Amino acid sequence: MCDYTQVQYKCSHLRYVVRAWCTKYQETHKRCPANVVAVEYRLDENCSLCPSTPTPHCIDLTSN
Repeated sequence: MCDYTQVQYKCSHLRYVVRAWCTKYQETHKRCPANVVAVEYRLDENCSLCPSTPTPHCIDLTSN
């Protein structure tokens, strides 16, 4: 399985960034299930889909 880092943003969206492709992917170019080996928190920034001002689909769930 390929190793991924899970990235959590201020807007509460998650992204999965590949750390290393496995041998099977390198040979076939077909993705296998993600193997999350690390978690990174970017709680000071929104993901690329969210504007700096939250919209109804993109609310900061980290604050009460």
